[in-house]
Amino acid sequence: MKNLIAISFMLAASLFFACSTVLVKGIGRSNFGEGVHPILIAYARFFFSFIFLTIVCCFIRPKIESLNKRLHFLRSFFGCLGVSILFTAVLYIPISDATAITFLNPIFAMFFVVILFKENIDLVRWGAALLSFMGGIILIRPTLNFNFDPVALLCLIGAIIMGLEIICIKILSGREKVINILLFNNFYAMGIGSFIVPFYFNLVSFKEFIVLIIIALCMLIGQFCFIKSVKLAETSFLMPFFFTTLIFVIILDLIFFNSSPDKISYLGATIIIIGALVVAFRELHINKPNN
Repeated sequence: MKNLIAISFMLAASLFFACSTVLVKGIGRSNFGEGVHPILIAYARFFFSFIFLTIVCCFIRPKIESLNKRLHFLRSFFGCLGVSILFTAVLYIPISDATAITFLNPIFAMFFVVILFKENIDLVRWGAALLSFMGGIILIRPTLNFNFDPVALLCLIGAIIMGLEIICIKILSGREKVINILLFNNFYAMGIGSFIVPFYFNLVSFKEFIVLIIIALCMLIGQFCFIKSVKLAETSFLMPFFFTTLIFVIILDLIFFNSSPDKISYLGATIIIIGALVVAFRELHINKPNN
């Protein structure tokens, strides 16, 4: 029953993340008005999330304190930069490609774990990581002339940055409460964005304003559901269900924009997911208690 609840939370998280990503594509491509710059979309995502969290804190009155403010800031910097890159990418490359490339986050995080924490990684996981990375290379669509899609490459760099964010979250999750992590993340990211967003600011329509709020709410609910899920079950067990994000994205993109991935998108995404699944099941096998 506990695993079923965890799966339900993970599926919900995947759906909300997919909804926010598709809405970003719509608002950035002028489907709700004249169009909003991805930097402004990313800033609104953190700004409104912080407002929502502040309202929640007024009711539950948690004890807000932290001895890891520098780590919170570093995590927020990586998160703000990574989200801005992702929101930019979905406007210029197939949304399924951008989503699939973000699935490389835990793969890159594994590399950073080796470098920073000197953890030993077996050959199976190295092989799976290399397989997933090759899927990412396919999605940047290189040619024999060494040309490639620059936006897809930017998205790949964004996945590397988000891998660094995962490392920060991994450290923080063992030290602080969830509400602290969410509140400090959105506060610092909002502060960082405040120095950049004036250069990209433009007045939005009422419809765009509402959509920006919905994007922030979807991202925040998605984060909440994801954290609730991983608290109930092993992350490695839940990862296959997280990959339904790509399925939801493809379905929503087809419904609202009549757009579907091409063969290269399916090939690259499939390779990434296979590699990530191998890593997930390997982790599950390693962490399985001995009877």
